[in-house]
Amino acid sequence: MISQGWRAAIGAVGAVAFCWGVAGAVHLGFERTGSNGRGANYYGLPEGGGWYELGLLAGLIVSIYSVPGLLRREAWWPSMSLSLGAGVGVVAVLTLGQEPRYWVAAALMGAVGIAAPLVNRFRGRHHPV
Repeated sequence: MISQGWRAAIGAVGAVAFCWGVAGAVHLGFERTGSNGRGANYYGLPEGGGWYELGLLAGLIVSIYSVPGLLRREAWWPSMSLSLGAGVGVVAVLTLGQEPRYWVAAALMGAVGIAAPLVNRFRGRHHPV
């Protein structure tokens, strides 16, 4: 069984990698790489985006593994590892550019970073108003 500390550390690494990959995808943009002839198109990162793609996919896999364990705890602090990843993503995306698409991505990452501890705090609890 993985302790809360290790699970939070793994979740932080996954969230940082995923958000860094998203920042790279926002910066480079997606390009059409092919079609299957039936109307479906395939998109990917352009040439030179391999490290961002690796971070995006590896971070997604690690985050999918660790998020349920981070949000299903009585303690609130393990969910802050997702906020750490989102904060790094905000800094990364705004470092790469200042156009509106960068600000939209930063706002979405910031919203997820704020929501993660709040979801954990109020999940399944009924508080009187």
